[in-house]
Amino acid sequence: MENHPTKENQIAILGYGVEGIALNEYFKKKGFKNITIFDENSSEPSFEHDICNLDKYDFVYRSPGIHKDHPELIKAKNAGVKVSSSTQLFFDNCPCPIVGVTGTKGKGTTSSLTYEILKEAGKDVYLGGNIGQSPLEFLDKLTTTSIVVLELSSFQLHDITKSPHIAIVLNTTSDHLDYHKDNEEYLSAKEGIVRYQTENDILIVNEDYPYKERYMALTKGKILKVSRKKQIENGSYVKDGEIFLVENGTTHLICKVDEVGLIGPHNQENIMPASVACHELNVPLSVIKKVAKTFMGLPHRLELIKKIDEVSYYNDSFSTTPETCMAAIQSFSSPIILIAGGSEKNSDYTEMGQAIANAENIKFVILMGKTADRIKKSIVKHGDSVQIITTDSYQKAFDLAHQKAEKGDTVLMSPASASFDMFQNYKHRGDTFRKWVESL
Repeated sequence: MENHPTKENQIAILGYGVEGIALNEYFKKKGFKNITIFDENSSEPSFEHDICNLDKYDFVYRSPGIHKDHPELIKAKNAGVKVSSSTQLFFDNCPCPIVGVTGTKGKGTTSSLTYEILKEAGKDVYLGGNIGQSPLEFLDKLTTTSIVVLELSSFQLHDITKSPHIAIVLNTTSDHLDYHKDNEEYLSAKEGIVRYQTENDILIVNEDYPYKERYMALTKGKILKVSRKKQIENGSYVKDGEIFLVENGTTHLICKVDEVGLIGPHNQENIMPASVACHELNVPLSVIKKVAKTFMGLPHRLELIKKIDEVSYYNDSFSTTPETCMAAIQSFSSPIILIAGGSEKNSDYTEMGQAIANAENIKFVILMGKTADRIKKSIVKHGDSVQIITTDSYQKAFDLAHQKAEKGDTVLMSPASASFDMFQNYKHRGDTFRKWVESL
């Protein structure tokens, strides 16, 4: 069977979220009619609601939320069915270079910054993937001179058989252990971003994290590095409060750390790989410097909502892991009132508890949600200097933070947890926080 379906083939689409909808629209535009949609959570009568009998289809496309090792997908593969995904379909048909970005945190910011730099340079550039828009929506607009920037999650990379021209692998710790069976599977899932690279491709990796060896060993392409801790020969590094880009022994200053538009030292780890990738795509240094200083970040990622009575309210709802919450805390020297907690992702809060217990500028920690008790235990285990309040609702947590905030304080909502116990998603949680702040 060919890798691409024909109009006579029977096609099944598993899941009807962003990617499932885009797949359906893509095939309908091309005149395909034999399409069946499976969605266990939909009440749409024309959909199939139980994933079964997939062996009667020629092609099955899974959405990221459907694990590649779902028993029915394995049965279908064994029966000779071609199993693919929206991401794979895009890679198979994309006529231009792809910059792929993955990692546990920072994917969205790095992808968006890379896109903004390329756009400022006048490139025909498109942004998609895990950040919100399926790239199938703009596939037909692409030419050989276009550039695509994709934020790629482990779900999307799990079974891919092509890799991007430029792969950016950010910090990779542990995440999504509610989806992956263990951390090893999570790390393995991301290997697709480099596994199929050729000698003409590029891997950009962070020298400061031990995972780097794993991905460097897999690529056949050129390896460029970034670091906040040491000087780099080819790539980018931070030294004495300045961010540099180095190419073949020539060092260029991008900007001073205090000139960066993005708040927090962790965002240097987003600026460096974006700058290196764009430099490799022949963007002038002047453009890279300009955007590094003016790009202010994405909604729900350390987003300053408002300053009221000299109290700053920051929405960091995108923080669904301990690591992102720790990075947020480290971004401020002002006194912090932290709102955290939410639904489970089976994260390990040990290091976060220690960081909070040792932080001299945290005045209160207000916890809510299913992870509240685990976060509290992790903090208390490392000391009792931080005042901890637990409450049973997000509204009460916000009201308490507002009541306790004094001039010069920062109210930081950085949950370190998923949002599904109280909200549709992290955006809904962040929008609710914004609404409350703006109503003060």
